Amino acid sequence: MILRAAASSDVGRRRRTNEDRYALAPELGLFVVADGMGGHTAGQVASELAARAMVRAVGAAEAGAAAPGERLRQAVAQANAEVFQVAQDKPELSGMGTTLVALLGAGRQIGLAHVGDSRAYLVRCGLIHRLTEDHSLVGELVRRREIPAEAAREHPHRHVLTRALGVRRHVEPEVLEVPPERGDVFVLCSDGLTTHVADREIAGAVAASADLQRSCEVLVQLANARGGEDNVTVLLVRYGA
Repeated sequence: MILRAAASSDVGRRRRTNEDRYALAPELGLFVVADGMGGHTAGQVASELAARAMVRAVGAAEAGAAAPGERLRQAVAQANAEVFQVAQDKPELSGMGTTLVALLGAGRQIGLAHVGDSRAYLVRCGLIHRLTEDHSLVGELVRRREIPAEAAREHPHRHVLTRALGVRRHVEPEVLEVPPERGDVFVLCSDGLTTHVADREIAGAVAASADLQRSCEVLVQLANARGGEDNVTVLLVRYGA
């Protein structure tokens, strides 16, 4: 499986520190975006720990021993345990956590796992398909049709998560597997992008250039131009064969 990837991350226009982290591990077929929370430095500690733990866990697992989705599930469990334990051991980091969205390519399958409101999309033939549902209060309201999807972006409680990595001893990620087609581009991103940039605009930026790094930077710049209320991270993965 040939996967090519690029990423860009920026502090945004309103925050002093960047609590987003990403990991590119093409030798493992693994790509991760994490958006930390917890105040002060705790958020960036949580996201950094989670991203590193995912790479370590996938690297230590026996390749081919399980489908990519199951391997991600196991890696998420290990990452959650590590973040949770550090928060228990260090009072100044108590309550820290992070969102997580991860992609693992193996054989002829793409596995995806996510916790929180960082998202994964698939751009295929110029059309964008959202692959994840937000683990957030507003996401639940939209799914129950209590508010329209258009209202979610401006809802005052849009940042309240119902599930996050590292906050509790156990967490259950959403896991799926996608059979890729040549030319597919998978988008992993923090909510700093999707707060400001519509899905169709993400698809347009991906389709506009064959240069994945350029597409990442265009999307980050667009989010910042519209206010940059949060840290913004974009990671693109193209399937080649």
